[in-house]
Amino acid sequence: MLVIHKSALYVHILLGAIALFVFWLPVAARKGSQLHKKAGKIFNSCMYAVSVSGVLMCTIVWYDPIYIRYPGQSIAPETIERLIAQHRLNTEFLLLLSILVFASVLHSTNVLKAKADRSLLYTPGNIVINAILGVLSALVLAKGIYLSKPLLIIFGMISVTTSFNNFHYIFKKSIKPKEWIIEHMSSIIGAGIGTYTAFFAAGGRHWLSEILTGNLQLIPWILPGVIGVTSIAIFKKKYRKQFNIQGEQL
Repeated sequence: MLVIHKSALYVHILLGAIALFVFWLPVAARKGSQLHKKAGKIFNSCMYAVSVSGVLMCTIVWYDPIYIRYPGQSIAPETIERLIAQHRLNTEFLLLLSILVFASVLHSTNVLKAKADRSLLYTPGNIVINAILGVLSALVLAKGIYLSKPLLIIFGMISVTTSFNNFHYIFKKSIKPKEWIIEHMSSIIGAGIGTYTAFFAAGGRHWLSEILTGNLQLIPWILPGVIGVTSIAIFKKKYRKQFNIQGEQL
């Protein structure tokens, strides 16, 4: 299992680094341009692989955190239970981010393909992944409230909202003209939130701990979510006005 975990980790880091950079190309490029389309495809492909490798790693770590995190080390019996609980809690958070990213990218891609024909969204894969996101986010949110963990509460709420919004868009009676553009954009920004949060929560945690101490360490974890949610609200307002989409708040 250790070899599988390490192999998945290398893939995760490499493609995650590419996705962190490529994410901004479709954002900056003219919408519908070749750069926008090609960069979007690269980002989506990277994020699918990052999400799947993340789920695989989280599953392995949750099953046997001591063997994966402390290979070959001798650990006092009285600390093993505490370490298992700690790593499993972190793993559940990272698993939620992986599912959030996968569901957001899949929803964004399907919305773009379907456009006004939402019957194309009624697929088992689309329904199942959003259902998993909803259940897992509710569990993480409940655990965050029970343990008074702000990070779990915040991302539990973001993920619950994402699952609800995806289902609402899929099944609501009708959509406004061009509303699919806003839905596509919102979902891809949601994937960006998960991507950057995972980076700060995992890869960037070690060097950021030298700069930020105490409760300030929560800032880089929460900041992508704050920026992302704010950006979604701003872009929705802009494009509702641009496309004259009135009435229901999207």
